[in-house]
Amino acid sequence: MKKILRTAVSGLGRIAWGFHLPQLCSHEGFEPVAAVDPCRDRLEEASSRFGVKGLYTDFQAMLEAQRPDLVVIASPTVFHAEQAITAMRSGSDVFCDKPLTPDLAEAEAIFHAARETGRKLMTYQPHRLNGEARSVRTILDSGKLGDLYLIERHLSNYCRRNDWQAFHKNGGGMLLNYGAHYIDQLLYLTGGKVRRIRCELRRIASLGDADDVVHALITTTSGLLFDLDINQAAALPLPEWRICGQRGTALYLDGKWRLRYFSAGSLPSMKADTGLAAAARRYPHEQIAWQEETLPEKPSDPNAYYRFCYDYYALNRAPLVTADEVLELMRTLDGCRRSAEEFETESAFC
Repeated sequence: MKKILRTAVSGLGRIAWGFHLPQLCSHEGFEPVAAVDPCRDRLEEASSRFGVKGLYTDFQAMLEAQRPDLVVIASPTVFHAEQAITAMRSGSDVFCDKPLTPDLAEAEAIFHAARETGRKLMTYQPHRLNGEARSVRTILDSGKLGDLYLIERHLSNYCRRNDWQAFHKNGGGMLLNYGAHYIDQLLYLTGGKVRRIRCELRRIASLGDADDVVHALITTTSGLLFDLDINQAAALPLPEWRICGQRGTALYLDGKWRLRYFSAGSLPSMKADTGLAAAARRYPHEQIAWQEETLPEKPSDPNAYYRFCYDYYALNRAPLVTADEVLELMRTLDGCRRSAEEFETESAFC
C-alpha cells in the first residue's frame, strides 16, 4: 500500500496557493490535512478550493492537534527558522520554501535541529528543474562550447515592489528572493563551489528599503565566473543567459537558444608574434569554421518536484537539494551581502 504523508502548509500566500497546495492535491502520496495562516479569509479559501479540513491561525496549535508527517513552510522568510525548528521538534519533517533563512547562521541552526531530532529537511529550489535549466544541462553536457569560463544570468523587469518582499525586516529584497533561485541554479548546473564574491546592491524602483538591483560577480574554485544581474528597474531586458566557453557561446533570448562554436582541433596553427611591428600593419584576422544551432527551450515538468519530495520523505531516497548545497548557497548569499556592505563603506570615504 502506498504511504500517504499527512501534510500541513504554513502560509497561504502566492507560492502556496499557486504551487504547493495544487501539487499536494494532485499527488496521491500527500494528504493536505491542515493549513496555517493569520488571515481567516485565506483559510476559508483553502478549505473551499483545496478541501483542507484543519484550519489554524496558530502554528503550534496546528502541530499539537494534527501531528503531521510533513510541514510545508511557505510563510515569509523571517518565520522559516522558528517554524522549521518547532515542527521538527514536534516530530514532523520539513519542506521549506527558498531561501531557507535570511542568513547562514539561522540556516545552520535549522540543520542542527534536523540532526538533533533526526527529522528530514529539504528546501524548495524549483529552478533546478525548469525548462531553461534542462536546456543548459544539455548544452553543457554536449561539450560543444569547450571549457567554460563565464556564465551570465540576467533577470530584467521594471517592478515597483510594495509588498512584504520590499522590506529588509521581512527578509525581502531581490538578493534573497531571486538571488536564492539563480545562484542555486548556477551552482547546481556546474557543481561549483564559491571562492570569491564581489557584489553591489541598490534600491531603485522599490517602494520599500530592500534591494531591487543586484549585480554579483561570483568566482568558483575552478575559476568559472558567474555574472548575476538582477534588475527590477530596467525598462528593456537583456538576454537571460550567455554561456561562454573556449570554443563557443550560447545565448538565450525569447525562449530560444542560439549556439555558435567551432569543433575541437579545427583551428589552424598560429604562433604568437612577440614583435612590435604588426604584420602588414593589421590586427590578426582568421576564418573560423563556425557551426551554428538554434535550440528551443526544453519543456518543464511542473510535477517533478513533488515526485522528488515523495521519494525523499516517504521512500528514504536521496534529497534533490542536499544540506551541503543549501549551506553553500547561504554562505554565498551572506558573502554577497558582506561584499555590498564593503562597497558602501568604501564609497562613504571617497
